[in-house]
Amino acid sequence: MADGPISRETARRTTWDDVCEAFHLLDRNDLSVTQEVLPPGTSSRAHAHDRVRQFFFVLAGEATMLLGSTSVPVPSGSGLEVAPRTRHQLRNDGDETLEVLVVSSPRVSGNPHGRRPARRDRVVVGTYVRPTRPSDLDAVVRIETAADTSHWLGEGGADWHRRVLEDPDMEHWVLVDRLDHVLAFGILAGLQQQDTTAAVEVRRMVVASEGRGQGLGRLLMRQLLEQALARPQVSTVWLDVGEDNVRAQSLYRSFGFQQKPAPSWARLLDNGIYMEWSARRA
Repeated sequence: MADGPISRETARRTTWDDVCEAFHLLDRNDLSVTQEVLPPGTSSRAHAHDRVRQFFFVLAGEATMLLGSTSVPVPSGSGLEVAPRTRHQLRNDGDETLEVLVVSSPRVSGNPHGRRPARRDRVVVGTYVRPTRPSDLDAVVRIETAADTSHWLGEGGADWHRRVLEDPDMEHWVLVDRLDHVLAFGILAGLQQQDTTAAVEVRRMVVASEGRGQGLGRLLMRQLLEQALARPQVSTVWLDVGEDNVRAQSLYRSFGFQQKPAPSWARLLDNGIYMEWSARRA
């Protein structure tokens, strides 16, 4: 038994697919309680338990529970029981973050949300980050003009990216597979500052639709942060993200970015929010 109340802030936290979270509020052999957070467009893996009976209660948003081949909507403030040996999948098909309380008896063993090993295809194998070349720009523009991406972004196009490549204050990076196909790109800005409290901006970071859900955004962000910190004067990295782009916000928060009031010098998207990451230097 716990010594006192437990909350999301004090519970053990696990993640899946980079952006989904589970907070383990109670974890006994006979009973477990978790609070799961799924950004729009995400889901658990379809699975079944031999002995475990579960109850899913929606705290916020609207869930879609797939029971076998039947899709059941579960609105906020309601719940659904899932019997043992019932194949099920929790999905967030809505536009808001889904928060669900999951009660399981007995405790679920292993990680029900862990994805099966990905196929060893060109999207997964041999990915790495390198500086962008002019010959990459057709692929970059294709990624940013995709129907599910372009509405999140500001100015773009081939000419805009060419200017970025020529600007000494900016760096343009692409994440490619072993066949050198571009799967994602990112842009850093503000690199020429000499101030000891310099703030570098992640001007843009976009993953191609076919590359999402495979950790590529995390790989690219890690590289962008490393490049920013290669400059000893840099103490802060910032970005702006659409206030309704919950999936991206979840990824950034997992790296330690925090939403803060925007400084007067920060230029944001019309619906952008300011997020900041502070380096811990020795």
